[in-house]
Amino acid sequence: MKDEWHDEELLSAYRRIAADVDGTPDDVLVAARAAFLTRDLDAAIAVLVADSRNETAYETVRAEPDPAQGHWLLSFEGGGIQVDLEVREEQGRLRLLGLLSGTSSGDCFLEQAGERHRVDVDPLGRFVVVGVAHGPIRLRCRSSDGTRVTTTWVTI
Repeated sequence: MKDEWHDEELLSAYRRIAADVDGTPDDVLVAARAAFLTRDLDAAIAVLVADSRNETAYETVRAEPDPAQGHWLLSFEGGGIQVDLEVREEQGRLRLLGLLSGTSSGDCFLEQAGERHRVDVDPLGRFVVVGVAHGPIRLRCRSSDGTRVTTTWVTI
């Protein structure tokens, strides 16, 4: 044990004890990661323009998806792009089947809870993402003219 403590050494010891006894809650760390991912404030925003969970969102073209059955459609538009997503429940996780219009190939990411995952988009703009957890998500991509575009957050 030290006979004499300097202020910085004492504060450092208190920090170590506090971290061991009362660490940062997991939900605070998740929120901090999510906030860090929002740092690209210059990106154009693609807003949610249709959600089949709202009764008037889509005109009936085919059998309507039933949100109660874990299946619905979302559409985003803005920044020169359009994103259409079919969301389907599969064994407690979600499967996203999407179509991007007006985007350049590659450079597309799905963000959720402070995590970023590359989305493989084919030359026609189609993609599939499986094993997505329930919660807020958004997509980041580039329009065909190179503009960074981010969809608004939507909870799935």
